[in-house]
Amino acid sequence: MKVMLKVFVFVFINCGIVNAQRSFPDNWVGKYQGDLNIYGVDSVRMKVDMKLDILKTAKDSIYDWTLTYDMNGKKDVRAYSLKVIDKQKGHYQFDERNFIVIDGYLHNSNVFTSFFEASNSFIIATYTKKEDSLLFEIIAGDGEAIAITGNTKQGEEDIPVVNSYLVNGRQKAVLNKIE
Repeated sequence: MKVMLKVFVFVFINCGIVNAQRSFPDNWVGKYQGDLNIYGVDSVRMKVDMKLDILKTAKDSIYDWTLTYDMNGKKDVRAYSLKVIDKQKGHYQFDERNFIVIDGYLHNSNVFTSFFEASNSFIIATYTKKEDSLLFEIIAGDGEAIAITGNTKQGEEDIPVVNSYLVNGRQKAVLNKIE
């Protein structure tokens, strides 16, 4: 009886994970809108109107992922393609359509994250789905370490090198589904 229960739980959990992986990005398709807050050291430095359109295309493995920022009437449109690489592993790619491709990963069926370096800055971009909204967050850091510690031995334990970086950018938006 215990063996059957364990098998049932294992199959139930794995089917849930696979189904969640299969539903992304289909269950995220829609048009979203909200205010992007760009933070300074201790406060919101700027607010920008932000839209995100996630739309199906004629190909099952490619979606349009378009970000639009409206800064005082001037629109900055960033039209990407989201490509399915391996749904089972939650692996996707943003194709910026300019020879830049950024990998992203789905976690827990509702958190989509990419981590990359550009122009000597580290950037982590996260989208978290909560019912009919998306929480969008960016954390950016300078690519040069401000402190290097560790790299020693403590007793029998080898202590690894640990680099610390300056976080020089934070952005956050709650995007509500409008269509």
